[in-house]
Amino acid sequence: MNMIQRLASTIPTPSEDQSTLYLLQQTISQVTTNTNHRKDLLILTIIVILALELLSKLVYHVPSKKSKSIPVRGKHLDDFSTKDWIFIGVNKCMTGIFVYVYFGYLWGVRKEDDHHHHDHHDREESTGAGQHHHDCCTGGSGIWNTADLSTANTLLPLPFLFIIYDFFYTLLHWLLHVKGIYKYVHKHHHHQKAPSRANLDAVNVHPLEFFLGEFNHVLALHLVVRGVPMSGGFWKGMDVSWVGAALFLGVGGAVAG
Repeated sequence: MNMIQRLASTIPTPSEDQSTLYLLQQTISQVTTNTNHRKDLLILTIIVILALELLSKLVYHVPSKKSKSIPVRGKHLDDFSTKDWIFIGVNKCMTGIFVYVYFGYLWGVRKEDDHHHHDHHDREESTGAGQHHHDCCTGGSGIWNTADLSTANTLLPLPFLFIIYDFFYTLLHWLLHVKGIYKYVHKHHHHQKAPSRANLDAVNVHPLEFFLGEFNHVLALHLVVRGVPMSGGFWKGMDVSWVGAALFLGVGGAVAG
């Protein structure tokens, strides 16, 4: 619990005067410059890796009924090379940082007590008609209080999270197949033509591709919570609970594995 509290203390309080990118930069900076925080992040990474290993084993053994196998269209990669193991190791270690930033973002935009929130972060602007509004209150919030959990902030956001994630991942995948880029990054992923090791094969990609794919979850979370810019107010954002955010990762990880 002390570890969680220390890591939470590194996350800046949300402010309408600071961009999301700035907050993420400040968060990472505070962790990497403090010895205790680096140790906490290392412990978190170990916990996440062990959880992924457990998830991988569960996913691999869950199917109990024999179903029609997907036809294999290429040679199975029987043995990993040194390069494969290096990429797998780097990517697994990266998951700790990703989980910290992902839930750190949700904590950074958490729903706070109204009185405290307006005392410290509100900025009233005149609308020209004698009325005022609060800039900080646009968009949704991260829900951490168990009493505030609901279907609306836990299950309802999931389709939007997956749609936005898949939209940007499709663009990323298209970009990685561009001829001038493919051989440097995405080609490594395709030398395994018949994946059979669940999560182990899923993370056997170039670290740059893994980084962009994982942090695409943070982008999706941000757009669902805070809204889509330049959309004319079409999507203003919605509340997302920590349970909903965890389900987004868990379900996506299980399907990918």
